[in-house]
Amino acid sequence: MSAKKETKLHEDKNTDSGYLSGPLSEQLSGVLDVEISSDSGKVSAFADEQLDSGLDLSECLSNVKISETTDTQLPKIRVEAEKSQEYPPFHILFEQDDDGDTQLHIASVHGCEKSVGTLIRVCPEKSWLDVPNDYGHTALHLAVLSGNAVVTRMLVIAGASLAHRDHNGETPLHLAVAANDRECLQALLAPVQDQPHRKLSSVLNQKNYNGQMCVHLAAAAGQIESVQTLAYYGADLNAGEGLAGWTALHIAARRGDARLCAALLRCGAAPSPLDFANRTPRRLAARNSAAHVFSAVEDSDTDDDDDDDMFDSDSDSLFEKLKESINPIDVA
Repeated sequence: MSAKKETKLHEDKNTDSGYLSGPLSEQLSGVLDVEISSDSGKVSAFADEQLDSGLDLSECLSNVKISETTDTQLPKIRVEAEKSQEYPPFHILFEQDDDGDTQLHIASVHGCEKSVGTLIRVCPEKSWLDVPNDYGHTALHLAVLSGNAVVTRMLVIAGASLAHRDHNGETPLHLAVAANDRECLQALLAPVQDQPHRKLSSVLNQKNYNGQMCVHLAAAAGQIESVQTLAYYGADLNAGEGLAGWTALHIAARRGDARLCAALLRCGAAPSPLDFANRTPRRLAARNSAAHVFSAVEDSDTDDDDDDDMFDSDSDSLFEKLKESINPIDVA
């Protein structure tokens, strides 16, 4: 066939432009399956469902693996326990300075309620609340000495000891009574919810190094309300102090305090206890304004009053009375 020979093509109204359009799209409806070979296997495509885009993705998809398992469980999340925090060395806060004071001593004497509360919370050992300074004072002693009833109550609730003595043998109760601080006294003695079986009788009856209990100090100062408070919480009103064996009623009678004597008798004090010299409160009050309080009280003591005059005078000492009573011996 000659190259110059012209070949006439049958012209159709719809000439194929390479795109699926018009009637040609209907001609492709019956196209057979086309198999495309690749390195990973054979991919079958149906022309009536999906047409080839012309891009060879076999190399990109060769490393893709689809698991055939039907496990639909969600991945498990492992929650690790929190690492323990390293707390700061709280013992530094309770180290003593040159005077033996800790931060708790300083905060208590200045009435710093927030600081005291923080130190109580971080205190690792309950016994550290009772660390004494060089004067034997604990934080509770200093709170009472400074008259801080709120701080006093905070320390009592935290478990600070009421029985600890300073260098004079005095407990915080002794200091509260000596200062006539009824608020601190009430803060020390009021019941504590976490300590329902707290026994106060042993603490109330503790003696200082002068042999005095709290009731003796209160009676010596004429503190009627303090005496009544101590009696309410179980103080022994008939206990004698360690120097002369005087009870609180002896002390009140010797002072001539009629109101205090009457209050002690109403609180249950014995009317006729004996001191170390076998004297009753009535005999000590025989020559002062408290004598009428004992007028209705039966007293079995019938000794002569002259014997008491030797010891009851305030003008001369006991040594001088004994010296005058001795008859001189004539050695001539």
